[in-house]
Amino acid sequence: MGAQFPLARLRVVYAASGTNAAACIVPAGTNVIENSLYWAPVQGQQEALFLIALFNSETTRSRIAARQSRGQWGARHFHKVMFNLPIPRFDASDPLHNAIAGAAHEAEVIAASVPLPENIKFQRARGLVRAALVEAGVAQRIDALVARLLDGG
Repeated sequence: MGAQFPLARLRVVYAASGTNAAACIVPAGTNVIENSLYWAPVQGQQEALFLIALFNSETTRSRIAARQSRGQWGARHFHKVMFNLPIPRFDASDPLHNAIAGAAHEAEVIAASVPLPENIKFQRARGLVRAALVEAGVAQRIDALVARLLDGG
């Protein structure tokens, strides 16, 4: 836990396990990340958006599924298997990187507008958000952009 201090201005966090990846941006504050999450400091908002688009995309999930452990409900436990993919460092001068970050920002706006009932379970809330992103076409656009990136651009 001590590696987190001093707290970075901006971090990307994703869950170590689950059927679908769940990544988000954590702004500066007093948040300490616990042991079932992975985190990384990032240089800025564009890099953070780029990474959450990659981590949350169906393209990434499908490409790592064979490397994940299996449970009763299929592939799970992301841990560091995502880093077996050819994910380049974020490059602010790369149009594809910026397109991915832009699509992630659009997804963030859509996700924030999804009405979630009080006391909704995390998995159900995530399903509602994913459905809204598919309906808006942004999920498919992110998947296509991520596929281009992982296939060498």
